[in-house]
Amino acid sequence: MDVLTVAVAITVMGIMIALGAVVSMKVEVNQQAKQALVLIVLNIAVPSVILNGVFNTDFSDDLLFQIGVVFAISVVFHLVSLVAVLFLARVIGFRSMFAKKMAILGALGNTGFIGIPLCYTIFGPTGGLLAAIFDAGLDIVVFSVAVYLLQSGAGFQLRQLKAVLNLPLAAVVVGLSSAFIGLEPPAVVRQLAELLSGLAAPLAMLYIGILLHQLIQRTGFRVYPQIWFPVSLRLLLIPVVAVMVLPLLQLPELPQNVVVISVSMPTFMLAAILFSRYTEDEDTAVMTICLSTILSLATIPLIAFLASFVM
Repeated sequence: MDVLTVAVAITVMGIMIALGAVVSMKVEVNQQAKQALVLIVLNIAVPSVILNGVFNTDFSDDLLFQIGVVFAISVVFHLVSLVAVLFLARVIGFRSMFAKKMAILGALGNTGFIGIPLCYTIFGPTGGLLAAIFDAGLDIVVFSVAVYLLQSGAGFQLRQLKAVLNLPLAAVVVGLSSAFIGLEPPAVVRQLAELLSGLAAPLAMLYIGILLHQLIQRTGFRVYPQIWFPVSLRLLLIPVVAVMVLPLLQLPELPQNVVVISVSMPTFMLAAILFSRYTEDEDTAVMTICLSTILSLATIPLIAFLASFVM
C-alpha cells in the first residue's frame, strides 16, 4: 500500500471537513438541509460509486471469489469485534446498556459514509466496489446484532433486517448481476455514474464538518469521561489486531488493502440515529463519531504505515 497516497487522501479529507465547519459558521444549516446532504450521499453518490466500480472493473472468477471473501471477512470481523469489545467493556466495569453502547461505538466503523468514498479515491473504482461489499457485511451486523443489543432485551425481529435493503446494497446487487450476465450499460448511464460518484467524498466530509461545528456550538465539545474506550479500540486496537491477522488469509493486494482501510474507519455515522431511536442518547454517539473522525485523520495513515511493514 502506498502510504503517501493514503496520507494525501486523508489530508484532503481533513481540509473538506474544515470547509464544512466554516460553512456551518457562516450559514445556519438546519435539520432539513443536513437530511438532504445525507440523502444525496447515501442514496445517490455512494450507489454511483458502486455502479462506477462495476462498470470499470473487468470481472473474473478470481474477482468474484475476492468479493465473496471480503463479504465473509466483514461479517466475521464485525461480529467478533462486537463480542470482544462488549467483553472488554464488562471487564472494565461498564454495566448494562452503557456497556452495549460502548461496544457498538468501539466495534463498528464508518465503512459506508467515509470508507467507500475514501477507498474509491485511493484505489480506484474496483477499490470502491470492494469497500461497498465490506460495508454490506457491516449493514447485516448492524441491523441484526447491534439493534438487538440496543433493544434492552427485546427479542430479535426479522423486520429489523428491512433496513439492510437500501440503495447502496441494491446498487451492489444490480451492478454485480449485470456484470455476471454481461449486460453492457448505455454510455449515458456510465457517464452519469462516473460524474455522480465524484460527489460522495466531498459531500460526506462537508457534512461531518457541519456536524462537528454544531456539536461544539451545542456542548462546547465536553466529552463524556469514558470516550477513550470506544475511540482507542475503534482507531487503534482493533485495526492493529486486524493488520496482524490479515496476512494469514493470504489475500491479493487490492482486497487486503481495502480491508485495512475499512477496518481503520472512525465510529459509524448511523450510531447517532440508532442511539436516538433506541436509547434517547444521541449526544454520546455524536461526540464519539466527531472525536473519532478527527483523530482518524492521524490514525488511518498510521495504520496504513504499519500495514506496509507487516503485509
